[in-house]
Amino acid sequence: MHRLRLAVVSMVLLAMLLPGLSTVSAQQNRIVVYSALPDLETSLVHREFTRRTGIQVEALVVPAAGTLQARIRTEKDRPRADVFVGGDRALHIPLAREGLLLRYRSPAAAEAKIDPAYLDPDGYWHGWYLGTLSIIINTERWDRELGPRGVRKPASWDDLTRPEFRGHFVMPSPVTTGGGYIFLAAQIFRLGEDRAWTFMRALNANASQYTPTAPGTIALLERGEATVAMMWAHEAVGARRLRYAPLEVTVPPDTGFEIGAVSIIRGGPNPDGARAYVDFLMSRTPQDINARFGFRYAVRADVGVPAGATSFEQLKFVKYDLDWAVQNQTRLRERWTREIGR
Repeated sequence: MHRLRLAVVSMVLLAMLLPGLSTVSAQQNRIVVYSALPDLETSLVHREFTRRTGIQVEALVVPAAGTLQARIRTEKDRPRADVFVGGDRALHIPLAREGLLLRYRSPAAAEAKIDPAYLDPDGYWHGWYLGTLSIIINTERWDRELGPRGVRKPASWDDLTRPEFRGHFVMPSPVTTGGGYIFLAAQIFRLGEDRAWTFMRALNANASQYTPTAPGTIALLERGEATVAMMWAHEAVGARRLRYAPLEVTVPPDTGFEIGAVSIIRGGPNPDGARAYVDFLMSRTPQDINARFGFRYAVRADVGVPAGATSFEQLKFVKYDLDWAVQNQTRLRERWTREIGR
């Protein structure tokens, strides 16, 4: 009888423990990634990560880094994801300052001799790709509607405010996308804040809409629903080379650029898996995938310039004050909502 009671107690304890053990095991072999990159690059990178590490990846893909930033804040008391990948470093830095990111210095970044300018000195984010803002034209619609009128193609940011572009212009929202916000901040650094808002109001008069995601802007251009856009150059290069979209890219002087980052969410289910993921992104393979299929510049020197892109060193950038842009991010977005209203 005593042995029977012991057996029953052991079975009960085992039944209580097994679900816990199963959960722990599942967590160690799975990570959840919030990705601001498109599905193609995300799936290719994650497939290779799983092949090399055995860790499965569940990805939430939202090509609007600002939206993912807001989600991470909402989930701060019970984080559901392990990693935030994509979007400019300026969207990761506020999360670090709010205590929502886990500090980590990947030894893989040091081994790859990645430029320290692309890495957070405090270890909260790692840059792994670069992107540049540009002016993009749908050449078919241009040739059909604006070219016959003798309209001159825009070559500078100021050209975009010309009245002949009224109703023809689109761009990503500065409230929900990193690209839109970098563009807004770049105009402030280029012109000063008062003149920049005058510029943005003039640009707004030409805008047919602001897309909530960056790929939304490219989609409008590809379908011929817009003629001119402000957008990441790599999105247009990719659309042109992969889908034969009739898009022309100009990178004007005083443009802005992003350091696309990856960070680990504090309190996520699998911090060890998250560290392995960051280490992987510092290696050559994922950066090569991003360059070949996303047409973004890699931060590793041993990955070539994306096909169809101008060398990063040949471009002319505005003097960008990152600390100011981060500190004023909320204020500028609120002002945009108040003054532009869409």
